[in-house]
Amino acid sequence: MTRNEEKKIRTGRRFSLIVPIIVAVILSFGNDYIVLRSIHDKNQIDLASLENGLAISNICLLTGLVLAIVISNLLFRIIIRQELMVPLQKIRTGMNRIRHGDYDYRIEYEENDLMYELYDDFNEMAVETKRFAVKEKQIDERRRQLLLSISHDLRSPMTSIIAYVQGLLDGIAQNEQKRHQYLEVIKAKSLEIDRMVNRLFTYAKLDSQEYELDKQPIDIGEYMSAYVDEIAREYEKKNFRIQLKVVSSAKILADSDMFDRICTNLIENAYKYNDKENGSMTITVKSGHYHVKITFADNGPGVNDDEISNLWDVFYRTDHARKNPGESNGIGLAIVKKAVEMMEGKVEAKNGKSGGLSVIIRIPISE
Repeated sequence: MTRNEEKKIRTGRRFSLIVPIIVAVILSFGNDYIVLRSIHDKNQIDLASLENGLAISNICLLTGLVLAIVISNLLFRIIIRQELMVPLQKIRTGMNRIRHGDYDYRIEYEENDLMYELYDDFNEMAVETKRFAVKEKQIDERRRQLLLSISHDLRSPMTSIIAYVQGLLDGIAQNEQKRHQYLEVIKAKSLEIDRMVNRLFTYAKLDSQEYELDKQPIDIGEYMSAYVDEIAREYEKKNFRIQLKVVSSAKILADSDMFDRICTNLIENAYKYNDKENGSMTITVKSGHYHVKITFADNGPGVNDDEISNLWDVFYRTDHARKNPGESNGIGLAIVKKAVEMMEGKVEAKNGKSGGLSVIIRIPISE
């Protein structure tokens, strides 16, 4: 609302208040004039005539006041309507612009505008609407990518299962040893699908915040020692060595089952992508003043710098994963990020100075 519009509204308000007063004053003087005129013309006071004159003048006075009030009320309503219609029209225009996808539209106004609070609220709403629209677009894109990712990752094991089942039905495996090999492949591919579905289910529950963690205080040094002792031999058979260094330890609040999944996903991811004949991972535990830092550092190929920030996206694939689609679908690292955040921690990844990828987890110390 411009200054001229404000001036017109203030003038109209004053006018709507002054009109009844002026009319009342005029009618009052007119009433007195009629009475005095009647007395002057007759040169005597006739009570009956005086009463009639007063009655007529009072009727005129009341009628005039009623008309003045009606006119003033109409003027006031017109002024209020004008005062409201201008900002409402601006709001309506803005709503139409936003409805048609113009989320950058903002209402411009002067600092002394009477409706600045309303315009501020609208502009804030426009900002939130844009943020929500962008987020919805990203979610839709992720859903589309999810369908493509699931279809892509299921195709390879399902194709293998169908091929080997068909081979059994066609009698290609003519001896018991061959049939056993076929069944082992079918079992392995079925387990691969089962792991994929379980990861998707876990991520969906974490993402929707339906998964409730059973947080208990655990000594992270003791926990990691027991965990590494349990899995190290299995990976040594695959020429992948896991080493643990506990510099200092402390207690944290964590869900032990979910923390197992976090460690397993990180180790499995490092093992799958390792390009060395003898792969390795060093897990370092170090306690600070407020957080425990757990570093998972491997000797693999690392990740391109422009891809590191996307590692935690459930639908993102690195160049290596695109070339080897059967190895990973990205869900494991997405679960790691979600689970760590639910434990009020943070996770980041960076390439090591001498190669390889380091994943660093920081979790608050339990008081």
